[in-house]
Amino acid sequence: MYLENHNRKFMQSNHFEKIADTLERVYNGEIKRLIINIPPRYGKTELAIKMFMSWCLAKKPSSKFIHLSYSDALALDNSAQTKEYINSDAYQNLWGMELKKDAQSKSKWFNNFGGGVYATASGGAITGFGAGSTTLDGFGGAIIIDDPLKPDDAFSEVKRKAVNERYNNTIRSRVNSRETPIIIIMQRLHEDDLSGFLLDGGSGEDWDLLCMPALSDNNIPLWEQKHTFKELESLRQANRYTFSGQYQQQPAPDEGGEWRKDWFEIVEAKSLPKNLQWTSYIDGAYTKNTANDPTGLQLGAKYDNNYYIHSSIDKYLELPELIKFIPRHIASSGLSVKISKVEPKASGKSIAQLIRSQTALNITEIKTDFVNMSKIECARMASPYIEGGRVKLVKGAWNDHYLTQVGTFPNAKHDEHIDLTCYGIEDNLIKSYGIEVM
Repeated sequence: MYLENHNRKFMQSNHFEKIADTLERVYNGEIKRLIINIPPRYGKTELAIKMFMSWCLAKKPSSKFIHLSYSDALALDNSAQTKEYINSDAYQNLWGMELKKDAQSKSKWFNNFGGGVYATASGGAITGFGAGSTTLDGFGGAIIIDDPLKPDDAFSEVKRKAVNERYNNTIRSRVNSRETPIIIIMQRLHEDDLSGFLLDGGSGEDWDLLCMPALSDNNIPLWEQKHTFKELESLRQANRYTFSGQYQQQPAPDEGGEWRKDWFEIVEAKSLPKNLQWTSYIDGAYTKNTANDPTGLQLGAKYDNNYYIHSSIDKYLELPELIKFIPRHIASSGLSVKISKVEPKASGKSIAQLIRSQTALNITEIKTDFVNMSKIECARMASPYIEGGRVKLVKGAWNDHYLTQVGTFPNAKHDEHIDLTCYGIEDNLIKSYGIEVM
């Protein structure tokens, strides 16, 4: 079938067997929600879309599929090639399942048993068609989503959120039965891409995950006929972000993203003088909804031309609780905090006004160049000071969580610790060195 349609033999690999075995478990009803994370151009679309739908329609001709991708053109192309497989002599000789004679459309087509495919972009309209069956025993079709997010859109919070919300608000409701499976096949692009969102409980469903990194923990290539170890290492060196996410299925490299974790030295609190004057930096957001950003609180001070972070934490609190928590947190540190500085964006102005009126803290809004710059610009301006060993963390239970977030940026779900650290570096190091921020 593949040879007839492509004029070349299908290149076999062990990872195809794993995908096929997992898809067969979907067909048998053992898996209802499946995510496959796999590098680009590793056969996922050929096997999990075109061949799987063709095979299922041969086994259960009345099966109904919805196929979605970030691009309408890609979805339609996959749909058209699935039809070509079904119409091929090899397929017809095996199964003889024919399409309707009027099945000319790429977006919606049927066979003579009522089964078929509806294909469109993941952001497109899905009307008048449901996946799966209300009458069949066992498998009756599926929703299959191939690359729901365009790689260039991965850094856009608006576009990521739109894809995630569309799954919850529209896509998941297009099943004809609760038994209808949903399959998502994609490369990892961001901590909060659709895979991350769903695996983190964003839909309230239980998902099975088949994760297939290009290199194993023992540096064995997943598909050596596609990429040798040397070729994969070259890809890693060329772009650590792309390799970590799209090839290793980790949103950021182990060693860190824009800021590497090993750039931060962890020191004992007793190594610092007792009379340091500390500043509290606040990135405010008053909410208990963990889907949103939390409030970030960082205590930092300059000593010996370095910036020391005593703690950097985040909390999900409503505004009244937050106003009470901030002074308690500062007091519990036992530090001499001369002033608190709050980011004036979002809820920062309200927080500053309430702290000023309801507590004894000295508080002001941050009024610096970094406030008006993008996060990535700020991070890159601050980066040389971190890489140069001038930002040090006081040893504490908060270290791991902090390093995980800053090491994942710009692919992290949240970024309040990036903002706070940038403000601390600008306030204590960049200004001190007389560097003009353009």
